[in-house]
Amino acid sequence: MTAIELIHKIEKFDELIKAFGHDNPNSKTLWQMKSEITEHFRATTFADSNEKQTTLNLFETLATTLKEKQDLITHENEEFAANAEQQIKEIEALVSEGFYVKNPEKDDIIHLKSLTDKAFDSFKQSRWPSKDRRTNAWDKFNHIRETLRVEEDAYYATLREKKNERINQSHQLSTILIEIIESCHPDASTRTLYESLKQLVAYFISIGAEQTAVEWIITNKEADPKSSLKMKSEGLRDVRRVLNENQEEITREDKQKIYSTLELIGTELNKTWESHRAEMQKKQEEWEERKKLNELKRAEWLVKQTDFLNVLTEKLEKRTADKGNLERILVNKKDFHSRQQGRLVNQREFLKKISEDLADMQEKLNTAWTDTFKERMAEKVGQKELKIAEVKKDIEEVSNKLAEVEKDIADITEKISSVEKSNEELKLKIEEVKKNLEQ
Repeated sequence: MTAIELIHKIEKFDELIKAFGHDNPNSKTLWQMKSEITEHFRATTFADSNEKQTTLNLFETLATTLKEKQDLITHENEEFAANAEQQIKEIEALVSEGFYVKNPEKDDIIHLKSLTDKAFDSFKQSRWPSKDRRTNAWDKFNHIRETLRVEEDAYYATLREKKNERINQSHQLSTILIEIIESCHPDASTRTLYESLKQLVAYFISIGAEQTAVEWIITNKEADPKSSLKMKSEGLRDVRRVLNENQEEITREDKQKIYSTLELIGTELNKTWESHRAEMQKKQEEWEERKKLNELKRAEWLVKQTDFLNVLTEKLEKRTADKGNLERILVNKKDFHSRQQGRLVNQREFLKKISEDLADMQEKLNTAWTDTFKERMAEKVGQKELKIAEVKKDIEEVSNKLAEVEKDIADITEKISSVEKSNEELKLKIEEVKKNLEQ
């Protein structure tokens, strides 16, 4: 084969690769052509090595593209098959759990049908990785459909039976509801009402209702409640709710009996409620009157306590001022005492000195030789004695003043202590009054 012929074959190979995909998934021809081109390379003569290498590079690129496309399609086909198998598993799970046994809702049935339609459509596609895999999936799907058909037939047969039993069940339910309504009469016993409500719960459970779906009927209810009127009103409200939720299960004739009884008992219960509200209104008004009187008394008490607090506060302020005055006087007294104490010390030292001077003068007087000297010394002794008498008198006066001041200091100190104690008592009383006012 010539190089030109080989290149033409590679170009044809390129065209087939471009067309290869989901719309044209057959790759057998492409892989055969790839093998042929590989063989041709060994027998083809090229103009030079560059031409050979360029042609080889192009071919290898196309071969890589083929492999990538083949891998992608294989992967996507695997995903397609896996998704289809997953849909079948989902259908199988629903069927194995007894789909129709659970009394499915309309939306659930529509959902299941949608799943089976999608699963069936997947077998119309040619994207299965292998024939065996498609066959196995089909056999499994067909078996599930047959099982589902049997369940569906049984389900609708049961529905027909339930439809035939509707009249009997309607009578049973309406009988219980009428008993509940009659038990809501103002003069009826709440214990009877409670037992009728329990009977209603038992009825719903007996026809297949879940405990959790009907337990609201007796939740927070008691045989002997504190408020019988409230329980009876709730009983009538529960009956209306049951009626609304079971419209299709009760016949028109039974509904008429129920609504007629509801109207009769409801009227009697409303009259009793009106009397009860009037009584409660009267009690409320009496309570409000007592409350108003208590508030007035408290307001008066607050005024008195506030006035008392002001008196105590003013008294505390006055006594605090008195204490300040006493403290200032005490400081002055102590200062005066200190000065007088110093003067006493000085005067005593001075007395000692002049007494010594007097003794010396007396000695000189006694030993004087001349009359003139004796007269002079006698005059000085007289003057000194006068001075001593004066100093002694001053010492006595200072001592008396110190005694008086010390007594004043003791008295003032005692008064300050008394005022402080009285102030503390006043402060405690003020705090007590303030706490009472805050309550």
